[in-house]
Amino acid sequence: MIKKYRYALALTSQFYFCGLPLRLDTSPKCTLNCLYCFAKSKGGRRTSSNLMVKVSSIERKMQRSLDMLEPTSDVIGEMLNRRMPIHFGGISDPFSNKAVAAKSIKLLQLLKKHNYPVVLSTKNTNLLVRDETIQILKGFKFLLVQISLSTHNSNLAKLIEPAAPSPQKRIEGLKILSNEGISTSVRLQPLLYPWINQIVKHLLPQLRESGCKHVTVEYLKLPVEKNISKIEKLFRILSWDGYDFYRKKGAILVGREWILPAKFKWAHLQTIVASIHQHKMTYGSGDYHLNHLGDTPCCCGLYNQQGFNNWFKGNFGYTIKQSPPGEIRFDKIIKYWFPSGNISTYINSNCRLVGGNTILDYLQHKWNKPGTANAPDTYLGVTWTGEKDSRGNCIYCKKEVI
Repeated sequence: MIKKYRYALALTSQFYFCGLPLRLDTSPKCTLNCLYCFAKSKGGRRTSSNLMVKVSSIERKMQRSLDMLEPTSDVIGEMLNRRMPIHFGGISDPFSNKAVAAKSIKLLQLLKKHNYPVVLSTKNTNLLVRDETIQILKGFKFLLVQISLSTHNSNLAKLIEPAAPSPQKRIEGLKILSNEGISTSVRLQPLLYPWINQIVKHLLPQLRESGCKHVTVEYLKLPVEKNISKIEKLFRILSWDGYDFYRKKGAILVGREWILPAKFKWAHLQTIVASIHQHKMTYGSGDYHLNHLGDTPCCCGLYNQQGFNNWFKGNFGYTIKQSPPGEIRFDKIIKYWFPSGNISTYINSNCRLVGGNTILDYLQHKWNKPGTANAPDTYLGVTWTGEKDSRGNCIYCKKEVI
């Protein structure tokens, strides 16, 4: 029996660094079963497979929020009223199977009706580029379609992304979308270290030919609990001991995932970034501690794209990027727009603050926790000076990263 997915439209905990913290998902589950699936390490494995969005509920929420004349304490309503872009497909693929795709198409029709700005993320171009879906997408006023890829190699992709179209099919899908005048980008996620040279040599040259203008890159994250994912099978296929490699490179624990150090990532990204530029595309970092080193202020490449002006700018990555070398103070954050509503519903119960529970409260709390995950000094080239301003907020120092 299908049950209503209560958190289909929600705030993500990535507001510390992400320009698109308002996400929409048709279901918390994904049937593509990619071996590296990050959702399994973030609690997705524990949710019911019967949960599905109730489109009429989203419609009522949007209508009330967009028509809102008086202030509200509902954080999602505030974001919708401001027309903050929605990331559709933040947890699971909205085209993972036919049943999910059917619901997703109804959501797209609803968003299109309201001329709402949307970033649609998927890797299932087989369902996305059907004629009836293309007609819906073409009618969008503000839309960016983001296609996910991890390799150019169809044989490898068949093993690690068993239910997804081949890389070539996805690239063909990109070309179809681009030829129809639909804005596209690519999310190279996860970036598998052993395949960097192959990606530079074979994948990136094909992307520009498809009409893609922007590539967001994010390294593989390793779940702490190996048994809750299929990550070990991935490593057997790659003939690569990823856990041993990450340990030797000094991987750090963020939440329940191991990530490579920022300095190591940046050094080994240089051939990819150079190739992206060579092929006349822009680069964005999906790794939060490198966000500020991307070509565009928002890692998804939304900068200056019509209708997307209200993406969330009050995050650390954008603040650091906009700051010249030298001191960075919390005052730079305050000038941006923030919803005033309580966000505790969307925060893990172990991480909730005592007292204020707005986005700005959480940002200020994290700002003053140097050395912890997501804090400003975890960004490459940023350090805490050891000093605080008159309000007790930490003062950071930014240096140029070469």
